[in-house]
Amino acid sequence: MDSTPLRVDRVDVRQTDDELTLILGAAGVHVMLIRLRYDSWADEVINSAGSVANGPGAWALINHDLSLELGAQTAAALGFPRDCRLHLDVDDTAIRRVRAALLEILQSACFVVDTPEGRIAG
Repeated sequence: MDSTPLRVDRVDVRQTDDELTLILGAAGVHVMLIRLRYDSWADEVINSAGSVANGPGAWALINHDLSLELGAQTAAALGFPRDCRLHLDVDDTAIRRVRAALLEILQSACFVVDTPEGRIAG
């Protein structure tokens, strides 16, 4: 299994009445979308081909490194490793946006995240 982190150089957060989506991209292409659908409170991961699967069971955002623990079916459906690692090559403002979006989107997943106040887990 390849443990090389995927590089992300662009993040965007989009919110509508129906969903909240974190978009992670590199070189002008979507690498991954992480979405919360409000109608069912389901969190999902979407790959660059548009395949949709369940969200991660756990995640961590330490400095600029994001790791997602994906279930076997999710990883297979999306073509990602079960321990999916991404390096966020973005500024601190973007990291704050990612952190806030993930805390809202992945409410039911276990997490470890760096904050200005220190590292927290849930």
